[in-house]
Amino acid sequence: MNYVEDGYVIDELTNIHRKGHDIEVDWLIHRFKPENLASSRIKKSIGYWGASLCDHMASQRVELERIKSLHFVWPAGQRMFMLAVDDRKKEHKIYVNKLK
Repeated sequence: MNYVEDGYVIDELTNIHRKGHDIEVDWLIHRFKPENLASSRIKKSIGYWGASLCDHMASQRVELERIKSLHFVWPAGQRMFMLAVDDRKKEHKIYVNKLK
């Protein structure tokens, strides 16, 4: 659970998603879309997890420099997923289950 500033980030993301917005986090450059809905809580969360990305990937035996893009995507009305593209241009996609 990602608890920041007295609240869960997933609750905020769920509210944005329910209003029909596509959500995307670019983990390599720490960018949230839609940018105009990036609250302090969301920005802090992305900053925290983004800062530890290199160590996390290394613990999974993934060389971060081989990852060319890494996104969390939650299209309006659809399921959330993670999408990575490696240095061979191969896409790796996994759906994320929302637990709460």
